[in-house]
Amino acid sequence: MVDKFIGDAVFAIFNAPTEQADHPERAVKCALDIDEFAERFRRARNAEGIPLGVTRIGVHTGQATIGNFGSLLLKMDYTALGDAVNTASRLEGLNKYFGTRICVSDVTRAHCERVAFRRLGIITLKGKTTAHTVFEALQAPVDAEYISRYEQAYARLEQRSPMALQLFAALHEARPLDPCVVMHLERLQNGEISAEFAMTEK
Repeated sequence: MVDKFIGDAVFAIFNAPTEQADHPERAVKCALDIDEFAERFRRARNAEGIPLGVTRIGVHTGQATIGNFGSLLLKMDYTALGDAVNTASRLEGLNKYFGTRICVSDVTRAHCERVAFRRLGIITLKGKTTAHTVFEALQAPVDAEYISRYEQAYARLEQRSPMALQLFAALHEARPLDPCVVMHLERLQNGEISAEFAMTEK
């Protein structure tokens, strides 16, 4: 359900007002569909000389207060409020840091067995105290060999292994334009040795 437009953003809710048993996977597949269209549209406009930026999406699953808020006589607004909504918004903003377009929380990822992902980091979002392992949802077809190499490098990063630097350097050589690899490699080169991040910006 498209709840509202907020500037150039869209706020969408799944599992309300009608219950959907598979709502986390529906949300991620919707994000992938939006991303596929938005990227195709952006590239076409850019080719015409029309500057158009990247569409970024955040997906999170959690409890929210949903219903009619406001005044019956002045303005009534059916919407969702709560920490889950705020977390989804923070995940959307996290894309700017990673160079990704779809950031998904571990809570949502746990219910999506038919979607491909890769781990980005263990992130404490701005204004939060609990860290989430954040994932990037991947468009099909997925290069399974490359993603396997990425996951091996990321596993070494989580283990704080010195091997992480070497593995991410090799990934960067293979795909120098992968923004996630660039970000992890720069962190390692600057002395960071873990997959944990504490964000100070949205």
